[in-house]
This record gives sequence, C-alpha cells and structure tokens, in this order.
Amino acid sequence: MKAQFSLNFRDYNRNQFDFQCLLILICFVFSWLFIYLTTNDELCKAIFIQNSLISTWTIIYSIRIILPHSTKYSFAFMIFQCTVTILNGSAILMMLFYEDFGLCLLLVLSLFLSKSIFIAGPTLCPKTCSFIEWLLISMGCSGFFLSINLHWWSHFEDVINRPIYTFDYVVVCECLLLFGMIVSILQIIPWSTTITTTTQFYISLITIFSSVFLPQAYFFLNQNPFIWLFNYIINKSHRVYLLLFWLITSLFSLLIINLHLKFTKNLNTKHEKTIIRKYFHFLAIIVYTSGILLDTHLLIMCSVAFIVLLLLLECMKIKNIAPFGNIIRNAWNMYENEKDTGSIMVSHLFLIIGLSYPVWLADDNRRLAQLSGIISVGIGDSIASIVGSKIGIHKWPGAKRTLEGSLAGLIAQFNFIACLWYFGT
Repeated sequence: MKAQFSLNFRDYNRNQFDFQCLLILICFVFSWLFIYLTTNDELCKAIFIQNSLISTWTIIYSIRIILPHSTKYSFAFMIFQCTVTILNGSAILMMLFYEDFGLCLLLVLSLFLSKSIFIAGPTLCPKTCSFIEWLLISMGCSGFFLSINLHWWSHFEDVINRPIYTFDYVVVCECLLLFGMIVSILQIIPWSTTITTTTQFYISLITIFSSVFLPQAYFFLNQNPFIWLFNYIINKSHRVYLLLFWLITSLFSLLIINLHLKFTKNLNTKHEKTIIRKYFHFLAIIVYTSGILLDTHLLIMCSVAFIVLLLLLECMKIKNIAPFGNIIRNAWNMYENEKDTGSIMVSHLFLIIGLSYPVWLADDNRRLAQLSGIISVGIGDSIASIVGSKIGIHKWPGAKRTLEGSLAGLIAQFNFIACLWYFGT
C-alpha cells in the first residue's frame, strides 16, 4: 500500500508541480519562522515551528520530483536532505532541552500525520486538489491535531509543563471540527465498508457525535455544551439579531436564485453557472462582513459549523444517503466548475475556508486583515469571473483568465476598501 501511495503521488505531482510552487513553499518557511520569532503565544509558536518543518520537508520532496534521475543530482539532493534533517532535528532537540517532552512528542506525531495526508491524499481522492492545496490541507490537519491535543494535555502538568490559554468558543470549534473530520474520513477511505446503508450512516453519525463531540466539549467547558451555547447567544442581544439577519439574508438569496433558475433558459452555459455561483459569493460577503464588524467570535463559530455541515453533506452525496443524497448531488452539479473534477467537490469548501482563514488568524483590532478573504476571494474573484466570462476577450499568456476580468476585480477591491475607509470601519 505504501508503494502504491508513493507512486501515484509522484506521478500526480510531476504533472502539477512547477518552480512557482517551489517559490511558494520557500516563502512558507520564512513566513512561519518570522511569525514564530515575533509571537509570544506558546501554542502559536508550536504550530509555526510545525508548519515550517512541514514546508521544509515538502521542499525536499519537491526538489526530488523536479531533479533529473542522475548520480550528480542524487548526491546533491542527499546532502541537502541531510542538512535540512539536521536543522529540523535541532528544533526538536531544542524543545527537549527546555524539558518540553510532551510538546516535542505532539510535534513529531503531527508531522507524521501531515506527511501521511500529503502522500495518501491524492491516492484516496484523485484529481481533487493541486500540489499546493494538498500541502495546505496537510498543514491545516496537522496544525489542528497539534492544537486540540495541546488544549487537552495542557490540563495535565506531567505531560505539558506550560500553560496553554484559549477561549471557550475556540475549543468548541475544535471539538465540532474533530467530529466532522472523523465522519468524513470514515466515508472517504476505500476500505470503509461497514457504513453502507442510510440507517447505518445516521447511527454512526449519532454515535460519533455522542462519543467524540459531547465528552470533549464537556471536558473543556465543564458544563453542557448546549447550555453553554444558549447562554453564549442570549448574553448579548446583538448576537440574536445577527443570527436572524443571516437567516433572513440566506432565505432571501435562495429565493432570488430560484427565480433566476426559473427564468433562465439554458443553465448549462458557463456564464450562467458562473452567475449562479457568484450569488453565493455575494451572500458570503454580506454574512462575513457583518460578522467581522459586529461579532467576530460568533462568526468564527458559525463558519466552523458551516464547514462541518458541508462535510456532512458531501458524505451524504458520496454514499447517496436518503433523503438528501440525490438532492445534494443535483444541486452540487449545478454549481460545479473546472476545479471539481475529482471524486470530491471542493470548490465550495475552499470558498468558505478562504473567507474564514483570515478571520481565524487575525486579531480583532486588525479589520483589514480579517476582511482580506472577503476582499480577494469574495469580491475580487467574483467580479473578475463575471466580467471575464461576459466580456473578457484578451487572455493572460498561458492562462484562462482575461485581462478585462482581472482589471474589473482589482477595481472592485479598491472600491470596497475605499467604502470601508469612508464609513470609518
């Protein structure tokens, strides 16, 4: 099985990889190390060290893919690999020197998890993601593994000898995301043949929720998570109004989309599919912008819950679970684009993650950083796609994107930032 994973992954990346990806990987390493040197949070330091090691390992693997098969290049690659291995080992030994054996062990396990996902992912889900996307997925999963384990084991002083501070809503998001990931993995792995019927799927869903989410959330919160969530929402009245606003906006958007579908003659054209997808982009802009300006913490919890919901819907589509399997498949096929050629549809997941990631990382007092996902993905990409598919003529060399669409997206982003500046946000 290991040889099959390595062979398929190697062939896959020979077609996907270029020197631009290598440059991005090198930028990853320096950015993670820079953030590590400028932060004082212990959890952030551990995650940044881990991500820099993952990026460095990926650079080694990438160079091995690019270089021709010759004795000279093989010897140079071996020297480079030994040097980087020594540097990575020094970082782990530094943690041992400061008597952080528990943190060191979690770091090693998270690196092993990242490497496993990076190698096995393209085989389990072929043609689903590109080289850089698999790298980011492996980073995110291993970082999540490290974070939730640090929060768990920091309660035991014999394992982690330094305090790890966090907010209650963060650990609730981690528990919810862990539940969604376990359910998704059980549906994706090819040797999972135990869950074959609709009844078995719902039983497994309830079992995992009651055995994974509820105990973890109760352990971190020291109370019933549903009671905590109810109190969290009603403690501030604007959260109730914000949730109602999001609900009404979503229902109104669905009504507009249904009317558009009803009066559109040909839904199979590329332009019409682009228009329909961008309706959801603009809905996301409204939801995320209002959430960032009014209550970032509530937006973070809702974004994680929505990602888990999308994962569950994708599982229902793959297993054709009644009564939603066929409905989800028909709806998803209407909004798919050129990226959705693999066994799993990922464009909607990447959209939500792209909008959410800046909100998860940036501080509450850095509004522009939190809105960077909205500005680039929600506004710039949406306007560029609509204008490019409608009136785009001149294309960039070697790409499908048009100059007209890129210019329209750039102008839209500047206008959005100007509006925020004008209204003092």
